[in-house]
Amino acid sequence: MKIVKIFTVFALFLGILACNGSRDVPIPVEQVRPTFNQFVQPVDSAFAFDRNAPLRMRFSEPMDPNTFPGNFHLWVDEQHTSEVAGEFVSENSDILFQPSAPLQKAHEYFTELRARVKDIHGNGIDKDTLLVAQTEFITDGDYSEGGVPDFLISNGSDDFLARVNVDENGLFKVDTVGDINGFGRQLEMAFTNDGKYLIMSDYNSTGAIYFFDPDNDYSLVKKIETNSDGSAVKKSAEIAVSDQEAYVVNQSSKQISVIDLATLEPVALIDIPNTPKGMGITPDGSKLFVGNARSNEVWMIDTQSRTLTSTIKIDGFTRCLRVIVSDDGQYVAVREFNGTKVAFLNANDGSVISVLDLGYKAKSGNNSDFATHGEYLYAAASTGELSKIAWSSQSLVNQIQDINFQGLDMYRTGEFLFAAVRTNNSQVVIINPENLKILRRITIRGTSPWDVATRPNH
Repeated sequence: MKIVKIFTVFALFLGILACNGSRDVPIPVEQVRPTFNQFVQPVDSAFAFDRNAPLRMRFSEPMDPNTFPGNFHLWVDEQHTSEVAGEFVSENSDILFQPSAPLQKAHEYFTELRARVKDIHGNGIDKDTLLVAQTEFITDGDYSEGGVPDFLISNGSDDFLARVNVDENGLFKVDTVGDINGFGRQLEMAFTNDGKYLIMSDYNSTGAIYFFDPDNDYSLVKKIETNSDGSAVKKSAEIAVSDQEAYVVNQSSKQISVIDLATLEPVALIDIPNTPKGMGITPDGSKLFVGNARSNEVWMIDTQSRTLTSTIKIDGFTRCLRVIVSDDGQYVAVREFNGTKVAFLNANDGSVISVLDLGYKAKSGNNSDFATHGEYLYAAASTGELSKIAWSSQSLVNQIQDINFQGLDMYRTGEFLFAAVRTNNSQVVIINPENLKILRRITIRGTSPWDVATRPNH
């Protein structure tokens, strides 16, 4: 009887095993754990990733796409508060993540891959930490049809121009361009409004004004060494451009050279009572505002008659450094030389509206710069300060501190700010104008990066 009972219990046990066998986890076909190789696209720190393209991750073997939701994230922000939805697709040893909608233009994104993803045999990634990989990238923007813009960096002591662009993978590349052998002291740069020429000044006592061709590897098109009256161009500095003419400061001769952009010939000289410094021109090209490097004066010049029509004094200033006009032509901003203040003028009559003190750290030194786009003004100082200011209220919106800002320029569509930074390793930095976050630092050749110019989209 006992034997029958034992046999019956054993039979029941085998039956239970047989009934539950289908619920057991199957033994993997192979025990090798997969490894993550790389993000194929976008590559790390890509600058102009296609907003409509999928993100492609490469592994050592085929992966199970069903294990990726919750273990791979594409974040809209660095704080990981907003995530992009999408689908995962397997393609050989690659996993593609296709966002449900096109990504935002000219926006920085952040990815995160965790070790809980598995291969098709159920094996997970062997990692000491849960996090496997991260990358960040910036999507393409309004400029995508014409390509990513060139931005050029001049050097105060070197005979070349540094050009920064991106390669076919969206990675930054830096090269040198410009036929400027024997160049003296590169100072200021400006593109013509149509992007046809890059203009550069030479601050030497026997200086010149240079025109380069962006479509021909920035080869030299014209070197202007004499003014319209035959006098030598000396210590050419700040540059302002209208659609028809370029205006270049000649500090030592207290004059402004006027150059016809159709012929690239000097056509006039505008005499200035004292040493001119910064310049700003109204969008319609009718008025030129010039700062006095020796006093607290700003001169307003009628470009049609090429005559000085008004002298504006700014109380509290000792000297004027930089001048810029707002995009809507309503305001003029003037930076105090070796000080912390910015004065705002009415562009119609030149009257002083207000004076804003940017704080004791924002001392301008000799190398500060302005940029503008839409409703905001951006003021950089060589002490490392960058300020964002609202034109209409003349109030400070945001401010950051970095190392040593030199030149500053805004890309024409407003997506990025570019700044030259003098450090132990010379750099150009790319800045998000919304929050003044530094997005990229790119090391460039040379010892004295000075000014930055971005080519207009055309």
